[in-house]
Amino acid sequence: MTSPLDRRLARLTFATANLVASALVLLGVFGALPARWWVVDAGAGVAGGVLLVSAAGLFTRARWAERATRLASFIVLALGLALVATLALTASWLWGVYGPLGRGGAMLLVLVAALALPYLVALPALQLVWIGAPRGRAR
Repeated sequence: MTSPLDRRLARLTFATANLVASALVLLGVFGALPARWWVVDAGAGVAGGVLLVSAAGLFTRARWAERATRLASFIVLALGLALVATLALTASWLWGVYGPLGRGGAMLLVLVAALALPYLVALPALQLVWIGAPRGRAR
């Protein structure tokens, strides 16, 4: 059993992590990418938005914070796994088809996947473990 101080510290840590992850996703896509593509923009907008809502709920100790964080974690985890898988498959294709010429592009994609992994896969997975299973309603 955890103490109320431990739960409060975990809640504030996850709220801060969600805020940082949201800022990194939104600034990384809308500030750093030179070209716009609706698939990337939509995914980043959804991920950044749900992380912001989750962070706000956790910071304010709202009644809906647990549900919002669970939903945000599922959404971001799905988007993160899709991103990492897409980057890994594209990197392997570049390396295999273009050989030494594609190696530079493949390495760049591997670097982007490695940078996205902690924020878009590990963080939401850890939050889902922290939150646990949904609580059933008493009948």
